[in-house]
Amino acid sequence: MSRSFDTLRHYLDVTGVNIKMAFMTIIEYPANIAGWMISNPLQFIMGFAIIKFVVETFGEINGWDYGQLAFLYGLSVISHALSMIFFVQGWFMGWYVIEGDFDRYLTRPLGVLYQFFFTNINIFGITDLIPGIIVFIYGCVRSGVRASFLFVIQVLIMLIGATLIRGGIYILIGSTSFHTRSAVDFGQYTQEIMDKTTMYPISMYPESMQFILTYLIPIGWVSFYPVSSLLGIDNGISSGMITAFITLAVGILMMSLAGAYFNSGLKKYESAGN
Repeated sequence: MSRSFDTLRHYLDVTGVNIKMAFMTIIEYPANIAGWMISNPLQFIMGFAIIKFVVETFGEINGWDYGQLAFLYGLSVISHALSMIFFVQGWFMGWYVIEGDFDRYLTRPLGVLYQFFFTNINIFGITDLIPGIIVFIYGCVRSGVRASFLFVIQVLIMLIGATLIRGGIYILIGSTSFHTRSAVDFGQYTQEIMDKTTMYPISMYPESMQFILTYLIPIGWVSFYPVSSLLGIDNGISSGMITAFITLAVGILMMSLAGAYFNSGLKKYESAGN
C-alpha cells in the first residue's frame, strides 16, 4: 500500500513539474498567448450567440429554453477545455507512431501513456476554459440554479467524468495508428462531432441516434444527462446525485478501455528503425 502511495505521489510531483514547465514555455511568447486569448474565446462566444439567435427566432429547442441551453453549453465547453489541456495530444498520436517518437517514452521509468499526455500538457486549453466558465455561470443565473455545496460537488464529479469520456475517445481513435501505421488525423473531425452533440440536448435527435450516443458512443454523458439531472429535466435515464456518479463511472470505463487498447497497440509499435 505504501509503495502505491509513493508511486502516486511521484506521478503527481512529475505532473506538477510538467505543468510548471508548460507555463514557463508559453510566457516566453506573450504575443502568442495573447492571440489565443482573443481567438479561442471568440469562437465559443460566437457559437453561444448563434444559439441565442436560434432560440429568439424559433423558440425553445426541444423544450429547452435559453437559460438551460446556456447551462448545457457552458458545462460542455468546460469539459472540452479540460480535455484540450490534458488529452488533445491524442489527436496527433499517428505522427508519434510513424516518426518513432515513442522510443523516448519507452526508455523512461514512467508509464508510456502517462508520458505521452502529461509531458505535453496544452496550457493553451485554458483559453477555452474562460468562456466556458462565463457562459456556465450565466446559464446558472438564467436558470435560477442555486449553487449549494452539493451542487458544486455534483458539477465537479460530472466534469471529471465528462473529461475522462472525451479523453478516452481521443485515445481510442489515436491508438488506431498503431494498427494502421497512418498519421491520418481524425481528432479534429471527432471534436466537431462531439461539439455538435454535446452543446445541444440529444433528445432532439431520433431515438436511434439517442441510443448510439448513450450506450455505444457515450457522448450523451458528457453534458446532456448530467445537465438535465442538475436542472431537474426528465431525461428518461437517471436523475439526482446518481447521475454524477454514473457519468464518472462511464468516464473511468472509457479510459480503462482506451488504456487497454493503447497498450495492445503499443505491442505492435515498430520504433523508428528501418
